[in-house]
Amino acid sequence: MFLKIFIIDDEAPARRELRYLLEQLDNIDIVGEASNATLGLKSIRETRPDLVFLDIQMPGVNGLELSRFLAELPEKPLLVFATAFEEYALSAFEVEAFDYLLKPFSLDRVKKTIDKVARVLQERQPAAEKRKPAASAKKIILYKKDRIFPMSPEKIVFARAVEGNIWVHTQEGKYLTRSSLNELEHILAGCGFIRAHRSSLINTDQVVEIIPWFHGSYKLLMNDKEMTEILVSRHKAKELKKHFHL
Repeated sequence: MFLKIFIIDDEAPARRELRYLLEQLDNIDIVGEASNATLGLKSIRETRPDLVFLDIQMPGVNGLELSRFLAELPEKPLLVFATAFEEYALSAFEVEAFDYLLKPFSLDRVKKTIDKVARVLQERQPAAEKRKPAASAKKIILYKKDRIFPMSPEKIVFARAVEGNIWVHTQEGKYLTRSSLNELEHILAGCGFIRAHRSSLINTDQVVEIIPWFHGSYKLLMNDKEMTEILVSRHKAKELKKHFHL
């Protein structure tokens, strides 16, 4: 289950901490964050997340008030209140919050919430949608200047995030995509692609060499013209070893 998540908290350190913990988990796409309810509501209408982590005590419109606006959306997201104040718990569940997290957050507690959300959304998914095969035959739309290139997944060597852009590398060259790396990972999951690092997605059929590296990590030599080296983080090494039976 692939989850689109939005974070609203007026404290930047709290947003950074929650984002960091969420990025340790698989199948997560953080589609945005906001420092107040007004900006959050506007962005949520645009990004349509599955789940919103929402602080309660904020200047202006607070989290409980914002939750009532979100409940009126055609595609209303699940809400998890993330706050330092335990006394708001009852009020949170009165507005049908899915869960309630107390600061400071822990990875284990955040993971339990994400796992519960994934199960609920999976159960809500129509049966026909659950049976839908992986989008292995779909072409990925790529861009180079003002030209548009539909690209078959098997031609992609790897994709990498660089300074806010997602570059997709083939043997012929590199292209931009408007998809996030997490969205590409979801689309290409049935085509032999795995995440090597937070910023890299690789085609396992385009790996030329696997090089053991420091502290249980690996380096991959890829099959593009530059023979690019991509580091596999320790966090992702387990998936690589499983795929290649290392």
